[in-house]
Amino acid sequence: MRALILPLSALALAACSSEPAPQESADDFASRINGGEQGAAAPVDADAPNVAAEAPPAGANVTQLEQLRDIANVDMGPRDGGCTFMDGNRELVMASALKEPTLPGKAVIRVGGGLTLLDTGPGGLDSLKAGATFSGEGVTVQVAPQAGDAASRPANLTVSAADGSTATYSGKWICA
Repeated sequence: MRALILPLSALALAACSSEPAPQESADDFASRINGGEQGAAAPVDADAPNVAAEAPPAGANVTQLEQLRDIANVDMGPRDGGCTFMDGNRELVMASALKEPTLPGKAVIRVGGGLTLLDTGPGGLDSLKAGATFSGEGVTVQVAPQAGDAASRPANLTVSAADGSTATYSGKWICA
């Protein structure tokens, strides 16, 4: 009898382990995706605006990009697809465009705690995927991905301020 109970116990345990994991709470998900590169959770500023302005906040160091976080209310206009620049676990730039090559695209960054909307010249979605330069009042962001057509490629991002200061970030350019 004991020889029969042991295998049945093992089967029962195996069946329990194949059950789906409980659904992650929104707070757990936010903590996981907002974590720093070393896995430390970055504080989420509930008061950070989620509407983009045409210019960075006064006094902001535009070369110090911050994680985008909530951009739900950012109007990036009509789009057929877009790309995101990821620095480790942080989304630093989100861009979008239509497939039409004669139309410009848009991007959004967060600096000084506020969201800033940037423009790029005509070229459409294909141009955006190949890398693009976005500009706005006092700031230019250039994304240079490695050659190829993979949806996720290593890339460098250079941010330039009107005063000539620059910062470079290495990460991934992920397009859909």
